[in-house]
Amino acid sequence: MATSHESVSSRPRGAASLTRMPPVRLASREELTAAARVAPLLRVAQDLAAWAGKDRPVTGSGDLTTTDAAEAAGTLDLSLDEIHAAWAIAIGTDIMAVEDDQASPGERFGVLGAGRPDDALDLWSAALETVLGLENLDGLTTALYTAGRPVRLDALFEAYAAAVGAMTDQADQPNQPASASGPDGPGLSAGDPDGPPPSPGLEPGLELLADLGVVELGADSEDDDEGGLTVTLSPIGLWAVRDRLQQRGWRVPVLGGSADGGAAAVLAVLADYDAEDGEAEIAAWLARRSPEQAAEELTAAASQGSPGLRGAAFAVMDRVGTAAVPTVRRALANPVLRPHAAVWLREHGEEAALSREDSAWLLVDLGAGLLEEAAPDDVVAELLPDLPPHAQAELVAGLWRVEHPAVTELLTTLSDHHPEPDVAKAARKAAFKARSRL
Repeated sequence: MATSHESVSSRPRGAASLTRMPPVRLASREELTAAARVAPLLRVAQDLAAWAGKDRPVTGSGDLTTTDAAEAAGTLDLSLDEIHAAWAIAIGTDIMAVEDDQASPGERFGVLGAGRPDDALDLWSAALETVLGLENLDGLTTALYTAGRPVRLDALFEAYAAAVGAMTDQADQPNQPASASGPDGPGLSAGDPDGPPPSPGLEPGLELLADLGVVELGADSEDDDEGGLTVTLSPIGLWAVRDRLQQRGWRVPVLGGSADGGAAAVLAVLADYDAEDGEAEIAAWLARRSPEQAAEELTAAASQGSPGLRGAAFAVMDRVGTAAVPTVRRALANPVLRPHAAVWLREHGEEAALSREDSAWLLVDLGAGLLEEAAPDDVVAELLPDLPPHAQAELVAGLWRVEHPAVTELLTTLSDHHPEPDVAKAARKAAFKARSRL
């Protein structure tokens, strides 16, 4: 019978996990600012602005004239494509400002080298907005974020298509966050998901992203040809893409990001992590508070949270250890926490009464917690693994008496998905009785 709190972060995931992006570890603000200041394309934009000076004539579209572009390319030892990209960055970031067909230094001229750290990072972010607009690269950066690892250049198209497919599936789910860019997800234009996918010819755009420091190019150690080259988001690129996705309503957890928050914050993100990352998150959170404070925060969160959060709270309490015993003992007075607290105390060598009613309520509560994250078949497999079928049927038959808001949902899940006919039949009868009692 599932009355233990052993599992924290390795709970099976159901459909609700489709809206999550993988958790990431972000670089420090100092590292991000340093990367922004040395971004080649942004430095070229600043150099080009310095070369252009004040009252530089421009075309009707705000670009450099053909003559000036050629002269700038020769002076700065750049190609014409690089000059036009750098000029677009200079205009898009307000390093240069255009008025009456003339360009002059804008409000952000000089910020890259001499501005405050946050100003330099904001400047780089504005440059990214411009680059993404130049080549419609938003979908590509999202695909790289989703991959979470270096992707071979010859597999970029597949990564991009997979990101489109996942986002299209997500957009079809009710009550899920929608992108401001359209139903296909962050930065991806709407279109027919069954139609032809976009062309994988992304080399010019990748060069822009690399020159701005958004991506890093590497090599596949198993392949020396051009197809063996890889691309991945740089630390500053990862930070920027995560920020864009978060602004559009996506769940984008950060490793260590909940350490300064309350217990509810750390418990809420554990389902996003694998076991190793989950343990690291818990350790970071515990390191910022005394054991007694951690125990108090965990019981407070458990008393107000969902069934899944209650189970996770007492699992994290294991890391607090014996220092949590007084707090957990006080939790016996709370009807919602009493079964969890009694089991926890017993598992830690303490005496605590646990009635049959409490055990039944705890079983339903743990099952309800599993249903928050897991597919029904996984819930059925995990909830009663140690009992023979006849004992499971006997136990399930009496669950209708449990005063728990999720009892009917759990019994219905057991009746629909349990592989043993006798257990499923017992659950079906119990679910009918539970509904009749309402």
